[in-house]
Amino acid sequence: MNNEAVSGVVGEMLMISLVLLLVAIFAVSLNNCLPTERAPTVTVMITNTTENITLYHKGGDWVQASDLEVIVSNFPGEGSQAKKYRSPPGGQFSADEHFNLSPQKQVFDIGSSIIVKYNVTGGEKVSLVTPRAVLFT
Repeated sequence: MNNEAVSGVVGEMLMISLVLLLVAIFAVSLNNCLPTERAPTVTVMITNTTENITLYHKGGDWVQASDLEVIVSNFPGEGSQAKKYRSPPGGQFSADEHFNLSPQKQVFDIGSSIIVKYNVTGGEKVSLVTPRAVLFT
């Protein structure tokens, strides 16, 4: 009986198993070294009238309109309250909405502005936030 061929096959199978094991270990360790997704950064300029607060995108990353939320906090003495304004569902902006993105597209990008209908009395704190970061306060 000739057993030489069996030992050659077993040796190759062991080498293939070792290579697959090393590739799997390398892939797992490489996956841990990948950077996490970074939070967007935006340069924002704010203006207001007695009826509106306008936030202008002056530079930085673009942000999905559906991720944006404007929080207006009013602190008149002891009765503090915060109102939240979001992009309308489906991005259907209209003049009746309290949150309007101009131009009407699905992203807040350079040259875009957000107009929030709010009766400004003075002393309000305005924040522009996403689920991952505060973009402007």
